[in-house]
Amino acid sequence: MTVTEPVADFIAHIADQEPPAHTTRYSLDSESYSADYAVLRASGELDMSARVDFVETLDRMATENAHVRVDLSEVSFMYSGVANAIIDNARINDGTVSVFAPTRPVRMILDVLGGGDLVVDQ
Repeated sequence: MTVTEPVADFIAHIADQEPPAHTTRYSLDSESYSADYAVLRASGELDMSARVDFVETLDRMATENAHVRVDLSEVSFMYSGVANAIIDNARINDGTVSVFAPTRPVRMILDVLGGGDLVVDQ
């Protein structure tokens, strides 16, 4: 393969640039109301980059509280790995975790993965 000068110049130009800053497209807020009850509020896009933060926060909250409600009312997209983390955490912690107000796309993912029973109305 022959690299022409314009291509070589372009590659050199790209190599000299700083990588673009990563913008966070999600937020996680935790509120503990008592030792028995806490809420994890998620918003934005829970994609692959959010999975580690989400799992760490949910695991910590599930060990510190008797019941954790995950509010997904402001989530526009959820990666299946995040959905599986919620489902697995609920199964491991014997019902400690429940889901509140998932958006329609999020609810569909939970249903397909077998976590529809985690959704509560209040």
